[in-house]
Amino acid sequence: MEAMTDDTTFLNPFPGLRAFEEHEDILFFGREKQVDELLKKLRLVRFLSVIGSSGSGKSSLVKSGLIPALHAGFMSGAGSKWKICSFRPGNDPIGNMAASLVNNVLYDDIPGEEERALYTSITESTLRRSNFGLIDTYKQAHVEKGQNLLVLVDQFEELFRFSNYEKKAAEGRRDSVAFINLLIKAAEQREIPIYVVFTMRSDFLGECTEFRGLPEAINEGQYLVPRMTREERREAITGPVAVGGATMSPRLINQLLNDVGDNPDQLPILQHALMRTWENWQVKNGTSNDPDPLDTVNYEEIGTMARALSQHAEEAYAELTTDRQREICEIMFKGITDQGYNVTGIRRPRKLSEISKLANASHQEVIDIVEIFRKKGRGFLMPPSGIELTADSIIDISHESLMRVWERLIAWVDEENQSSQIYLRLCDAAHMYDIGKGSLLRDPELQLTWRWKEENQPNAVWAAGHNNQFEQAMAFLEKSKQQHEYELAEKERLQKQRLRRTRRIAAVISVIALAAVALAVYSLELKNLATRQSKIAEKKSKEAIAQRKIALAQQRNAELSKEQALLSREQALEQKGIAEGAKKKSEISEKNALVQKTLAEQQKAYAERQKLVAEMNAKLAKQQQGIAETQTGKAVANEKLALEQKQISTRLRDLAESRNQAYEAMMLLNDNKREESERQALAAYKLNADNNGPQQSNDIYSALHYNWVAGINNKNQFTVHKASVRNILALPQSGQMLSADESGWLYLLGENNGTLQAITSYNLSQDVRVIASVPGTQNVVAITAGGNAIVLQVAGNTIKEISRAAVEGIAKSALVANDKVLIVTGKGIGNYTINNGLLSLNKFTPGNNYTDVVSTSAGIYLGAGNNIQQFKALADVPGNPVATYNTRSKVLCVATDAANSYIAAGTYGGDLWIKRIKPDAKEASFNLHTSAINDIQFRPGNGGIQLATASSDQTVKLIDVASLMQSRSTADIITLRSHAKWVYELAYSNDGDFLYTASEDKKIIGWHATMAGIYNDLKKKK
Repeated sequence: MEAMTDDTTFLNPFPGLRAFEEHEDILFFGREKQVDELLKKLRLVRFLSVIGSSGSGKSSLVKSGLIPALHAGFMSGAGSKWKICSFRPGNDPIGNMAASLVNNVLYDDIPGEEERALYTSITESTLRRSNFGLIDTYKQAHVEKGQNLLVLVDQFEELFRFSNYEKKAAEGRRDSVAFINLLIKAAEQREIPIYVVFTMRSDFLGECTEFRGLPEAINEGQYLVPRMTREERREAITGPVAVGGATMSPRLINQLLNDVGDNPDQLPILQHALMRTWENWQVKNGTSNDPDPLDTVNYEEIGTMARALSQHAEEAYAELTTDRQREICEIMFKGITDQGYNVTGIRRPRKLSEISKLANASHQEVIDIVEIFRKKGRGFLMPPSGIELTADSIIDISHESLMRVWERLIAWVDEENQSSQIYLRLCDAAHMYDIGKGSLLRDPELQLTWRWKEENQPNAVWAAGHNNQFEQAMAFLEKSKQQHEYELAEKERLQKQRLRRTRRIAAVISVIALAAVALAVYSLELKNLATRQSKIAEKKSKEAIAQRKIALAQQRNAELSKEQALLSREQALEQKGIAEGAKKKSEISEKNALVQKTLAEQQKAYAERQKLVAEMNAKLAKQQQGIAETQTGKAVANEKLALEQKQISTRLRDLAESRNQAYEAMMLLNDNKREESERQALAAYKLNADNNGPQQSNDIYSALHYNWVAGINNKNQFTVHKASVRNILALPQSGQMLSADESGWLYLLGENNGTLQAITSYNLSQDVRVIASVPGTQNVVAITAGGNAIVLQVAGNTIKEISRAAVEGIAKSALVANDKVLIVTGKGIGNYTINNGLLSLNKFTPGNNYTDVVSTSAGIYLGAGNNIQQFKALADVPGNPVATYNTRSKVLCVATDAANSYIAAGTYGGDLWIKRIKPDAKEASFNLHTSAINDIQFRPGNGGIQLATASSDQTVKLIDVASLMQSRSTADIITLRSHAKWVYELAYSNDGDFLYTASEDKKIIGWHATMAGIYNDLKKKK
């Protein structure tokens, strides 16, 4: 290329991402030694495998190095007459080889498309007939004598993905095995000059053992592409520049050599950066006769090797003007890439017609998007610009490096892999259900799968590339959804039934209260009766004492009479001798004395009986007095018990009434009677508080909250975000809030009594997954799905980027402690140091099972699979934990309260795990949600420990920790329902008065943290 008169322009000598083609050998530098080695190897063995890492230049080495050398006759003993059959295996390796053989390789004079299709069909049939099909095809074509045939299979690793698909389909004969046998048999024979060369990534070598004979053939003819030396890389940079008629400054050459280093997979990125640097230089120099040399200013303006490719791809993406175009673009790139066997990904070329079906788009709509990405100077897609696109055109990315560097595509590839995994699990579940060994899907699997269906809208064309049981799987999912909705309706019916039962219980409590009153009255009656009986007993006791005194007197009289009788008898005996004449009188006197004696004895016996009766009456009176005293005690106790029961029943009745009032408040609000509803809600709260009711009541909170929301016209909902809101963070330095969404927008928010106002915004143009504040500074670390940790300064009303560092994998959480930062991703844990806003990686520990990490006074707690691991210090993570706690399902989030009293975790199954932070404390687990708990936070400040959980079941729970741990009951938990999709994250305001929740529905919603807070707010407005 000569340079350059006034009416000429400089032609860009760099191909960008794509490989060098055969006609570009004049631009291919730095591989002369390797070309000579390939020629020697191919002359000795006719089956040559060119192996190298992705981006090492395998295809360019063969196409622009080996093939031109063959045409030049540099391989001794073979001559210079060569037919080149070059193709990629794709989804039809034998068919693609047949098409390539027919198209100007074995046949040069086929007149039309119909004849060409016929020849292709005949050739394919010959190839499929036996393992010698390629040899037979060559013979039947009557090729001119002395013509050599080189079969070049580029991107040989595509065959393994096709083979995997064949095994899943289980349809008998496998084309992948037959294809390899065709190549091996053709190379083994020496009758016909057929040579086989294929290029393959080195990370797929292990897959070759699946095919009999292939490892042996590779071992015999393997050529491992070596790394280019620094001088060879210098030639690859400066040689094309000289051919293009320009010069390059030494400092740019050195910077390029330093940037590419010894990493072989950087060569395509280097070529792309050179292409962009040339374009930048060309714009500035135009058609000048004395152009400046290419310099570092041109290189830096295109973003250097670190960002040039991603920026260039984003420029192309930005040219898509409608949401529909962006949707088709995403579907197209997901369709032509595959994460496959290795996370770096492999290409999956598809026909344009297939992409149209995948996206439910017309051919022209797809062509319009392909043209944007393959236009001259870009070349992200193949075929190159200038080749007309038809329905049968094969669309492919130009190089795998695009999948490694373009951040948006990285996220798409990951999403596509997750999507395919969900679909395959659905197919497995449907199959197990059909054969009677499985059940319908339930939450959280059902919700996850249904959300995937609604968002991705899969069709049979897409599904065919993974599992052809699409209709059965969708029917199974629909049936699972119907069953789930039925169960929800049944649950709602039971809830209404419980509400009616609660009202009946309140009525029964009222009856019990009346019975308690009656019991109190009866107790008073018993007390009065006991008092009367006590008085009667005292009276009878006095009568018994009086009767005893009378009996004693009568006894003394009887004894005196007896003594008188004895004296009279003695006197009578003395007078007997004196008064014999008065014998008759004496006898009469004696009889009288006997009568008196009998009478005295009778009186004595009567007196003794009276004494006994008196004693019995006294004893009976004493017994009556004891009974009366016992009855009095019982009456007093029954009166006290009745009073307590009356108080309890009154309290329970009032608490039940407070919930009825809350329910009525909601009914009034639904009837647009807001003032009456608000009065009823306030009365419900006061009645609950006056009766020492629970701090949390779901019914009362709901009545108060929705009246507050109605009063502020739903201003507690922040709806500025246009994509799913992933993060919400309270900034401790300023009292402001910071939110981030999946489109990369960050909003700095003013917080005022449960409402948010946007102060300023900042666009990172990358899906933000984690944000964390740096203690003691105004800095925030934002981590994107594209693998960047970006340090931002949030000062006053501005957001400014300070620095960024690479992160391996998609971030899940981050912990910032002093000058250390732990970043947990899907691929492991990165330990960083942050100094003056600059992040530097200390070490990276691989692992795909870690989720969330939190620091406490007792050490570091890390979620790892179904475990919570405790470490002494941050530097120990993720080594050997000092303690491990098990959960029922995978841990997704971990949190601690401000006083470091509790550690809590949320799980994939919707369980809350909680434990006091002390050695002898027991752990507890409660099933709170029907789907995964995505975030968990303790309320800051004093006033009782409260915990909030955010879930994929679209709800948020407020938990009184003391009540939950003491009663082991979830009755006092408040459920917040206003989000329409998954709730990703939540954050309390710095004073703890309000809670803010971020959701997939693109909203942030503000809530009062307590019922008392809403009550006071409503009372202020009265």
